[in-house]
Amino acid sequence: MRDASTTTALPTLGRWCLVDQVANGHAERGLVTSDPSLTDAGKALEGQLPLDGDATIGIVRMLRRRRAERVEAVELPRDTPVLGDHPMPPSLALEMLATGPILMVPLVTRARIVGALTFGRDHGEPHFTESEQHLAEELAQLITLSLEQQRISNVAEAAARTKSEFLAMMSHELRTPLNAIAGYAQLLEMGFRGPLTEGQRDAVSRILRGQEHLLALVDAVLTFSRLTSGRLTIESTELEASDLVDLASEPLVVDFAAREIDFRILPCPPRARVCGDRERIVEILRHLLSNALKFTPRGGSVTVGCEEGPGVIRFAVSDTGRGIPEGQRDAIFQPFVQVEKGLTRSADGSGLGLAVGRELAERMGGTLTVTSEVGTGSRFVLSLVRVVDEAPSVPIDTVPSEG
Repeated sequence: MRDASTTTALPTLGRWCLVDQVANGHAERGLVTSDPSLTDAGKALEGQLPLDGDATIGIVRMLRRRRAERVEAVELPRDTPVLGDHPMPPSLALEMLATGPILMVPLVTRARIVGALTFGRDHGEPHFTESEQHLAEELAQLITLSLEQQRISNVAEAAARTKSEFLAMMSHELRTPLNAIAGYAQLLEMGFRGPLTEGQRDAVSRILRGQEHLLALVDAVLTFSRLTSGRLTIESTELEASDLVDLASEPLVVDFAAREIDFRILPCPPRARVCGDRERIVEILRHLLSNALKFTPRGGSVTVGCEEGPGVIRFAVSDTGRGIPEGQRDAIFQPFVQVEKGLTRSADGSGLGLAVGRELAERMGGTLTVTSEVGTGSRFVLSLVRVVDEAPSVPIDTVPSEG
C-alpha cells in the first residue's frame, strides 16, 4: 500500500519508507521513496513478507514490541554481493537502505496491529526526534483510517455480490417449478385430463393467476440482481411511443374492467418515437399500470399516454388512488420499500418495481418521477430520449433560381 501522505512525509521523515500491511497471515511490503537510485532495492522488497521468526525492522518487530521506536542504527545480516543479472535478495536491499537512523511506528485499528511504517535516513544524518515520532504516529493514524475505510468498502462490496448471486440463483431455481405449475394447470384447463366442472375451472384459473403473480415477483428479483451486479444488457433502438403504450396496456385491460376502473389510453403525438430498450420500457410502463390498478379503488380512473417535451417523450400514468405521502415519495424508489408495511397491507408486491424502473430508465438516459396528493391520486412520468426526425434534404437542382 502506498499512501499519498507517506510520500508527502519524505524527505522530512527520511530518505525512504517501508510500508507493511498485514493480510491473510502474511504482510505485503512496499518501498516509498523519491530517490531513483533506490529503484532496484524497492523492486526487491515489494511483495509478500512472512510474519514468523524475527526481524530488526518493520511489521514483525512492531508485532512483538507493539510501540513506536527510534533506533540509532540496526545490525542486518550481510549477504554475498550479487553478481551479473541475478535479482537482488531482500536482505541485500535492506542492507543498502538501513545505513543510518530508523523510525518505526505501528498501524493500529480496533486494537490490532495491521501494519507498520519504517522510515530511514542515511548514515551520518540526524537521529529522529520525539516531535518527528509524533508526526509519524499522526501519519500512521491517517493511513490506518484509510485502511479501515477500504476494509469496510471491501466487506460491503463482497456482501452486495453475495446477495446479488443468491438472488439470481434463487430466481432461477424458483422459475423451474413455477413453469411446471403453469404447464400442468394449462393442460388441465385444456381438458387433457378429462372435462372440468365450473368449480374446477375456477380453481385452475386461480392457480394460473397465482403462478403469474409469483413469476412476476421472481422476474423482478432477477432483474434487480442483474442490475446490481452489472450483468443486465440494455439494447437501444428507435421505437414508436404509441406501440409501447399499447404493448404495456393490453394485458391489463380486462383487469381494469373487472375492477370497474375507468381505464383510458390517451393518444400519443403523431410519429412520437423514443430511443430505448423495448422490453424494458414495456416492463416499466406495465409495472406503473399494475400499481395504478392495485391502488385505485373500484369506480376510480386510470389514464396512460405520452406527450412531447424538450428532447424527450414523457409517458404518464395517472390514477385517482389513495396517493403517496410527501415524506415517502423518494423512499418508494428505494429497493424493498413500500408505502404500506406489515401483514395488514392491502396490496402485495416485492417493493422492487419502482426501484428497478428508475434504474432502468436512467440506464436508457431517462428519468422516472412521481407527483402525488394524498386522497387525490398519483402521476408517474417516465421520460425517455426523443428521436427527432431530420428535415429531408433537398436536391440542389430543385431549388428555384432567382429571377
